[in-house]
Amino acid sequence: MLAFNLRHALLLTPLVFAANSHAASFDCAGASSPVEKAICADPYTSSLDEKLGKLWTTTLAQVADPQALKADQRLWLKKRNQCAANGSCLRREYLMRLKALEYVTKPFSWDATWKIIPWGVSSAAEITTRRLDATHIAFDISASNGGNSGDMDGVATIDGDVAHFEGGSCTLKFSAFNGLLDVDSDGGDGACGGGMGVYYGGRYVASEQPIAIEYDLLSLGVVHTQQEDQTLRTLLKSDYQTLLQNSGSMATGENSIDVPEGEVNELWLRGLATSNAAILMSAPGGRIWLVLLVFDEQRKVRARYYTNVPKWKTQVPDVLLAWRERLAGNTTLPLDLMP
Repeated sequence: MLAFNLRHALLLTPLVFAANSHAASFDCAGASSPVEKAICADPYTSSLDEKLGKLWTTTLAQVADPQALKADQRLWLKKRNQCAANGSCLRREYLMRLKALEYVTKPFSWDATWKIIPWGVSSAAEITTRRLDATHIAFDISASNGGNSGDMDGVATIDGDVAHFEGGSCTLKFSAFNGLLDVDSDGGDGACGGGMGVYYGGRYVASEQPIAIEYDLLSLGVVHTQQEDQTLRTLLKSDYQTLLQNSGSMATGENSIDVPEGEVNELWLRGLATSNAAILMSAPGGRIWLVLLVFDEQRKVRARYYTNVPKWKTQVPDVLLAWRERLAGNTTLPLDLMP
């Protein structure tokens, strides 16, 4: 096996290529912790780990403050390890970390436009900062999460690599980190003027364009296995992206009498609970049932029913029917039985 130079080692440990069918930045033959085993067990997560290992090598040699990046990597490791064997959590952590390393080598400037690295498909935030003098910056924040949004502006006081703002019950801390901007928000989501579920805190990169991350239903925790994700891709075709965009929030649904072993989850775009929503039921054996709300050509809402279980193609399980009826109320909600 080929060992990397310790100076460039990802995760601050010696790295080797895995001697199995899955690539990784460490030796999968010696994987012992739940997180290591989970990485090695999933080809996609393993490929993300290998990609991160290669990117780390080049990035560490290019950043303005390598020691700060190493310290940040240790903090990220702790956060990643909290995922344990949760594959969805691991995928999301790797995707967000890879995006951060793409921008960390850029020179830092207080005169910039910043975009948040999103933790999901329905969250976004932008900050513009402008240096006023040696000790102050003006800032303007706009953020959203689904149908909810918030914005605020103000002047923060610079102290070294950090700028502080206090206004009423809202406090913000802007921390310069190599080419990135970390924002810590205190006082709750409403204290700084944001709507429910809207937060300004997070890691931002200098960019005029929104930051896109290739999340899938598995990385967002909507499904639990690669097989389930692939099943939905095959079953839904173009509606897979519709469901993906509707996965801003998820809550456990009622149990099904028709399918007692089914796991039921309701999904909606935060802040738009009755628009473009979905209910998903899965059961052992890779069985899937889904009712997805979409807009037709007249911008009217209708429901589409999907399943990969032949005997359920022409009938809808009780819990999905009840969900549709609850959303419809006194109105008509057409239901299309999809192939």
